[in-house]
Amino acid sequence: MTKLLKGSVSFTVFKPGKAPESIEETRNILAERAFQKLEATDPRDESLGWVDALLCFDNENFSSLMHDTFFVFALREDKYSFSAAQLRPYIEEAEFVFRRENNLEYIAAQQKKEIKDQVVRRMKTNSYPKTTVTEVAWDLDSGLVYLFTQSAATIAKFTDIFEKSFETTLEQASLFDSVKELGGGDKIEPIFTKIWGEK
Repeated sequence: MTKLLKGSVSFTVFKPGKAPESIEETRNILAERAFQKLEATDPRDESLGWVDALLCFDNENFSSLMHDTFFVFALREDKYSFSAAQLRPYIEEAEFVFRRENNLEYIAAQQKKEIKDQVVRRMKTNSYPKTTVTEVAWDLDSGLVYLFTQSAATIAKFTDIFEKSFETTLEQASLFDSVKELGGGDKIEPIFTKIWGEK
């Protein structure tokens, strides 16, 4: 379930250079850079792409895209990540076995890298990637885009994929700008309430 239904959330506001002309065009744009599931055997360590905001496994239909005057979708990132502390005992064991089986005192740097890669592949097979889903609401009335996070890393990734997907520029807006666009602070209500709130 989306976190937008659970209460107050933080967000970052953007001004795009242009907007798609229809919901069909938006669906096609999102589908072109839709999230692709990350498999344990995949040489990549991470996958990033668009999904439905309510059904974050849906990277084809985007059935929840239109809500009132908002386009609503989400950015999903799956990433395999293992700390040095996690890897250490398994790498040391693999290197020990390799030295013993090959009667070696030292292991060459390239061989060490190959051993580490083998350990990482084995750990990926026995685990799931870390998943992050960040919702997006595009207000067609004001033209503003709301990204429901303030994480600098996520903002950077979102900006890059958004500009490539919609072939436009994306400028981060101040809270003052967003208040002005919406017609004053007394008219602002939480974005998730506008989208999923009771009518």
